[in-house]
Amino acid sequence: KQWYQRRVAITAGGLGVAPFLGLEHDPDVISAGFEELGDTDAWEDAVDVVLSKRGYYRVKLETMSIMQIVIFAKKKHLPFLSHIETEYTKTGFGGTYGNKGGTSVRFRLYDKTVAIINSHLSAHMDQVQLRDEEYWNIMSEQDFQDPLSAHLYDHDYLIWSGDLNYRIEHVNAQVRQSIAEGKHLDLLQYDQLRQEQLAGHAFIGFHEAAITFPPTYKFDPGTDIYDTSEKNRTPSWCDRVLWRIKEEREEIVRALNWGSGDGDSDSLDSLSMSLSDLSDDAAGVEVDGLCVSKQTKKKTKKKKKKEEEEEDLSEESSLEKLRRQTASLMKKTAVYASTTGSAILRTATGTADIKIHRADVADPERFKNLMSTLEREKVSIVKEKYESRVRPVYYKSLVEYKQSDHKPVVALLELGMNTNLEPSIAFTKEEFTWNSGDKLELSFKIKQGAPTSSWDWIALVQTNWTDTNKHYITYQWVPSGKNTVKFPWDAHPGATKTLQVVYCSSKMSAPVAIADVTCIGFK
Repeated sequence: KQWYQRRVAITAGGLGVAPFLGLEHDPDVISAGFEELGDTDAWEDAVDVVLSKRGYYRVKLETMSIMQIVIFAKKKHLPFLSHIETEYTKTGFGGTYGNKGGTSVRFRLYDKTVAIINSHLSAHMDQVQLRDEEYWNIMSEQDFQDPLSAHLYDHDYLIWSGDLNYRIEHVNAQVRQSIAEGKHLDLLQYDQLRQEQLAGHAFIGFHEAAITFPPTYKFDPGTDIYDTSEKNRTPSWCDRVLWRIKEEREEIVRALNWGSGDGDSDSLDSLSMSLSDLSDDAAGVEVDGLCVSKQTKKKTKKKKKKEEEEEDLSEESSLEKLRRQTASLMKKTAVYASTTGSAILRTATGTADIKIHRADVADPERFKNLMSTLEREKVSIVKEKYESRVRPVYYKSLVEYKQSDHKPVVALLELGMNTNLEPSIAFTKEEFTWNSGDKLELSFKIKQGAPTSSWDWIALVQTNWTDTNKHYITYQWVPSGKNTVKFPWDAHPGATKTLQVVYCSSKMSAPVAIADVTCIGFK
């Protein structure tokens, strides 16, 4: 495959529009997220004006109350960006109001599916659990029509941005002092988002570029001074951009399904137990709650009734429960402790240098530590493999902007994808000529198997268009079974100028082909 890195710029919090004016490189795709907008139409128009002059078209916009996400892409990628859908989830006031929640846009881009979320989660230092719950609500409730990615977690790349509102849980005065002394990175250990990730409570499997900038919230508007109001809020990194790679998560799950798919061996089957069954700190390896193999689940189901009866008789300590749960595993594995057991673990983990001792298996605590070490190593290997799939170019806070009580955050990410593809639908020419007084006849080719519909249409637009639905001059429906469309002579602008025609696909929910039209006017 020919791999190419597509640049995606994501903004979170603050103003969001201004960073586009100062990007060092023009990204292929731009996602702008807004929260607490007063006039959504004004922002929409402002973004259109800025980006239409730089060769972008609007992929999609989704608004929920005072929250908005808008995606733009370079027009050269238009033939390979399709199946666009939007969703939103309200979480404010128990899910009834859209001041909090998440808006998303998803699409296919070349050979990958991409979903980008802009969210605004609940505020206040003590609402960590509520923010976690809102994350899970958004993650689980948004469904799509594309069979390749029916849910958010099905997408090859899932990018999550916005005012996530996780705080620095530390003494306010000490936080401010560390920032003043330039030691703000020492505060990352108190960041609630990272703590929740490590605990497995939210954003499991998401990555974030290295934070180098000071906390982005909260400032006195129009200044660089942290909150001096009566509430005196603790400075925090509320505005974040994270991403998740589907293939990486799937491989980690497979790696932690000990022995799954390795045949009928009793020994391998007995190793089909994940760290989530054996260790108190399972969340540290980001298992996603999906790592117990099918074999283990079947065994657990068979034992469930017996275990419930035993638990009714007496309350077991966690150590006693651990011993009981691993008794069968220890008994079988101990036989192979010095030789065969090592071979089994090598097969299960793919790691060559594994040597275990009978004592590691006989003692639950030692066994737990062994499995923990092996699984962490396995996860590390998988993560290293996918590091180049999404490469953060930069991640920064635009401290020069003072119009908001947040500092806007921008991330530039490079996503790996195969660009050696043919377009589904394409005009037969890159440029058509249209003489005044004549009809404009357009021809196009449709790749075998490409979805078409009687609702497909071709728009005639100005070259600075961003949205065909808003900016078309005129249009023609695409006749069923035909590969040509004609515009009438009286649709000619009358003057010499360049316009564009755009093929809009109903089934692919996107403009999928573009060509220039040189209009020749006669006096």
